[in-house]
Amino acid sequence: MSVIKSIIFDMDGTLLDSSYALTCSINFVRKSLGLKPLKKETLEYYINEPDQDLSMMFYGTHEYLDEHREMFKEHYLKTANLYVKPYDGAYDLLEFLKLKKIDLSIATNASDYFAKSMLKHAKMLDYFTLIIGSNNVKNSKPNPDMIDLICGKLNKSKNQTILIGDSIKDELAAKNSNVGFVFANWGYGRSNNSKKFDNIFQLIDYLDNDIL
Repeated sequence: MSVIKSIIFDMDGTLLDSSYALTCSINFVRKSLGLKPLKKETLEYYINEPDQDLSMMFYGTHEYLDEHREMFKEHYLKTANLYVKPYDGAYDLLEFLKLKKIDLSIATNASDYFAKSMLKHAKMLDYFTLIIGSNNVKNSKPNPDMIDLICGKLNKSKNQTILIGDSIKDELAAKNSNVGFVFANWGYGRSNNSKKFDNIFQLIDYLDNDIL
C-alpha cells in the first residue's frame, strides 16, 4: 500500500452524532404537514441505505419541495448545535492526524453550509482543507463525485487516499472512486467490511500501526 497522505471523512455518524438533531428537524417539517413523527432509529436506517426515496419517506413527496427545504434549514440551523455531539475520541483522532501532516477533508451528503456550521460549532472546522457537500457535486454518495473532486483539488492520487465512513453509501463511494475504505462501526450503519472498528480509539491504533 502506498503511503496515505489524504483522509476523507464522512461527517454524520462518523465524527459527529447528529441523528437526534436531524430527526427533530425532519419531524418539525412533518408536523407542519400533518404527518406522524419518525423514530430516530428509522431515520438512521434509511438515510444510510442506497436507492431510497427519502423525500417520500420523510415528507410524502416524490421530491423535496423548496418550502420543505427552507423549513428544515431554518429549524436545523437554529437547533442542531444543541444536540449534535462529537463522538468520543474524535478530537484525539483529528489531533493525531494533524501531527502526521495528513490532508483532511469532509465528504458529506448534507449541504456544505450545514457541515461548516456544525464543524465550526464543534471546533473542528480548522482541521479540514476541504468541505464538500451534496450541493457541490452533481451526484452525492454512493457516486464517486465527491471523492474524485477532493482528490483532484488536493492533487492526491487515489492510492494515497482513504475514506472513513459509517454507511453503505460511503463504502460504495470509496469503491466507485477506487480509494481505500475504513468502516466506522460506531455510527449509524452496518457493514461486513473487514476493516471496521467499534470505536475511534481502535481506529487510531490501526492508522498508527498499519497505515500511516
